[in-house]
Amino acid sequence: MRASDRYDLCQVLVRQGFILTNLLRFQRVIFSFLVGGLFLALFACSGPKGSLRRHDLFSLTPGTLPGELDWFYRENFRMAGTADLQVADGLIYLSGGDTGKVMVFNSFGDLLTYVYDPLRNPAPALSESGEGAPQISSWPFRTPGLISTFEGGVLIVDGVEKERRVEDEENNTFYDRVVLRFDKDGNYLGHLGREGLGGSPFPYVSALDVREDGGIVVTSRLPESWMCYWFDSEGHPVATIRIQEDQLPGTDEGEQVAVYSVRPDPVNWSMHLRLDVYNQEDEALWPESRLYTLDLESMTYGEPLVLDYVEESRKGALAVPPEYLGTVVDGSHVFLSPEDAQTYRLFVLDSQGRLVQNRRIIVNASSVVYRRFRLQNNGLLAGIFIGSDEADIAWWRLDKLVDGIQ
Repeated sequence: MRASDRYDLCQVLVRQGFILTNLLRFQRVIFSFLVGGLFLALFACSGPKGSLRRHDLFSLTPGTLPGELDWFYRENFRMAGTADLQVADGLIYLSGGDTGKVMVFNSFGDLLTYVYDPLRNPAPALSESGEGAPQISSWPFRTPGLISTFEGGVLIVDGVEKERRVEDEENNTFYDRVVLRFDKDGNYLGHLGREGLGGSPFPYVSALDVREDGGIVVTSRLPESWMCYWFDSEGHPVATIRIQEDQLPGTDEGEQVAVYSVRPDPVNWSMHLRLDVYNQEDEALWPESRLYTLDLESMTYGEPLVLDYVEESRKGALAVPPEYLGTVVDGSHVFLSPEDAQTYRLFVLDSQGRLVQNRRIIVNASSVVYRRFRLQNNGLLAGIFIGSDEADIAWWRLDKLVDGIQ
């Protein structure tokens, strides 16, 4: 099944990646020579241009007080928690996962807004209120996870009460997630569901994206498909796209597909699909990694970018699937792959598939508990890196490198 085939609006998908551009089959040899050859030449001959500077912003200590993050959530046993972050207008929005809190900081680490679950966090002291103090409110969070921002506020994926869950016996899943909306001061504005504002729950949410025009895209995972719910900036439904795994692009007889990510383009009416293709008859160790773009107006897939697994890093790390961080407003695609305990290789392809950046980024080797990278629409790359003693917030000005790339 070739990328030029048409698919129903119900077929789409994406996941995360890394990159080295060759090209698919022998019949595409000329295009492969022009693009894939250029990519390999740049990578093999010049290698990474050096490390992209890390800007360390601030650190959080473990705990349940405002401005702290208890990543070892204690409930009868000790386990590492999770967190998510988003950057907008120089502010850092942080979701505390199992700790049941959402915090907004400026880039110096000053806490500006604090929304907490009173069952898992103590009430802030009276001295923490007043002029110059953060805006404080409470909310009965359940499992707050992915975080994003919209004009004037913040979006948080959270679970619902047991009685609000909807069981889908046909797909063997539960619809039990909603997107909570808060203003910049932490006041609750209602939730977003499948039908829009106040709607019914989503299935498990794998991605929450806000496009440059303010449109919101919620991507959900089902056992054999993906669902992409598109809303305008006001939360009104625009489109719902279903992606069946048995009807994916670029697969031939005897091949299987593993989908890693489904993400919307931040500007264009399109989706980006990151997947691996396994040839059951091929004894090669690694699958073929691809990034597809689906044009939602013509309902056609473009030629895929073919990405390479790195079988051996410079420190001997095991090969992992290239991670697709996302696509920025100019159409550049950003990929990441680990090299060792503290070094990652960062690749950027322009909208034509040409390698335009090949850098290394370095994180603290002590952040062994949890790591999370988030790419912003403008190219700014931010992350939270949790170790045993503190959680570090940092960013890389990748936006300065991709600005102006066409």
